[in-house]
Amino acid sequence: MKFRWFSLGLSLLVSAGAMTTIGCMSPAGSHDEPSIGTVSLPLVTSAGGEFRLHNAVFAIHSTNGVHAATLDSESDPGAETLTATLFQGPYTVRLADGWELARLGPDGAESPVSAALLSPNPQSFEVGASATTDISFTFTTGQGTITLGDGSVGIRFDVAPNEGLGACNLVSSYYYNTCPSGQTCLLADSSGRTFCASPGSLPVGSPCTSDQCVAGAQCLRVDQANPEQGSCVRFCRVSEARFGVNCLSLGLPDSDIGFEGPAPEGTCDLLAQAGCAAGEACQYAGGSFATCGLPGSTPAGGACTGETCGAGYQCYDGRCAKICDARLGYIGQPDCYYCYNVGTGNAGRCYNY
Repeated sequence: MKFRWFSLGLSLLVSAGAMTTIGCMSPAGSHDEPSIGTVSLPLVTSAGGEFRLHNAVFAIHSTNGVHAATLDSESDPGAETLTATLFQGPYTVRLADGWELARLGPDGAESPVSAALLSPNPQSFEVGASATTDISFTFTTGQGTITLGDGSVGIRFDVAPNEGLGACNLVSSYYYNTCPSGQTCLLADSSGRTFCASPGSLPVGSPCTSDQCVAGAQCLRVDQANPEQGSCVRFCRVSEARFGVNCLSLGLPDSDIGFEGPAPEGTCDLLAQAGCAAGEACQYAGGSFATCGLPGSTPAGGACTGETCGAGYQCYDGRCAKICDARLGYIGQPDCYYCYNVGTGNAGRCYNY
């Protein structure tokens, strides 16, 4: 497994000015000139041009939800800064998923780097008369904190170590969630060090190059057959594996943290009775997955030991009972008064008086 980390801060500069309106009246009958502001979003470093942000789409809305502007780095691929003008007032800006960070070499060649967004997303800012607001979108990697921007607008370039970001719990629970609201816990490196960052919206299983996965998941390179391809994987605890979860260890020191891998070969869908060859049934004999086997002939309600029940039935407490959908409970399932959750995912036990 490879972890490459450094930290990059992208600053948003908002400066306010005035605009003269000809041929119309200002709000409330006032003759004051309405204030406007300039939003400036740098895309490259000012010191040596070391990094560039690609596929970055910033959506700006007023606080009542009205769309004000969209800034897209690919609208002018060679641009170093994105700008927009806004009227005075409060706004939010959100960086959409899909952004990519690249290192620029001395010859101008680009190489992608993996990064995670630390800052809240979206962020709030306000355009006010004769005021400047500096908003920072900060990303993290293993080489420190880097601020992108143009020195002429007072945005600094800085590098600092990222060891002080704080620790968190990779597998959160209702009672134990160590990240602030709206953030998720991510793995910093192979030592097991962790930090909090803003999640994205890429679902588990999606290919990825940076940490833009949903909360509880991270972009990791865990496919041994394709070691350079990242994918969004969900964290789990090997010692607390649930039914239907193949929790594979990440090999972290003194830790049982793993990730949810694909189901092992030979497993099947117990509820749907799918995934088996003709003449076989999906059965549960213990562990985290159901497997395929030859069905028995014991009828519903008959005494059983082991896998002696017919297809679609399971031996519960010495009797063959129909496998049902535990999510439905009392709700209309044929020949089933109530469906109990018995710890095998959505596949429950049918109970009839």
